[in-house]
Amino acid sequence: MNELEKKVVLTIFNIGPTFISKLANRILENQNEVRECVRKLIDEKMLERVENIMVQYKTKEENVVVKHRNHTYYKLTKLGERKAKELEEDEFYVREAFKTYNKALQNKLDNVKEEKVENVYCVIDLPYSQEISAKAILEEDFEKLEKEYGTTITLRGNITKIQKEKLAELQNTVII
Repeated sequence: MNELEKKVVLTIFNIGPTFISKLANRILENQNEVRECVRKLIDEKMLERVENIMVQYKTKEENVVVKHRNHTYYKLTKLGERKAKELEEDEFYVREAFKTYNKALQNKLDNVKEEKVENVYCVIDLPYSQEISAKAILEEDFEKLEKEYGTTITLRGNITKIQKEKLAELQNTVII
């Protein structure tokens, strides 16, 4: 199971049946990703739709509330409950339930677009004294670059624009 699937299973295990938008808001995840995750968990027979017109769920004070469903609620199957008991309770943030979920926050989460990491080909010429700093900036990418050791260190290959900007700040470093 991936992290999102674990969050969904453990959250429903702890709070009881819920609907997708409230679940996404409580675990601070994108609603579309949660919807896809729920579909996958239904296919794997870990979740199922709540068929009753009334649903019970738990509140912070461990009270059980019964209410009429106005959304499609999902609950764990027996297999899902067994899996939830097997999972370690990973530390993740679950927001408190509100009478209405935070639509502004959910819209922000749903509209978050991952920043594309653009790679650029560079030739970097730096003195030996900057090698440790360059390794710190490039991390595992340092080993992937073609290296040439002469009077200076010359690195060739693709790095991110952010890495290029940070390397440009190093003294006596030339980037082409």
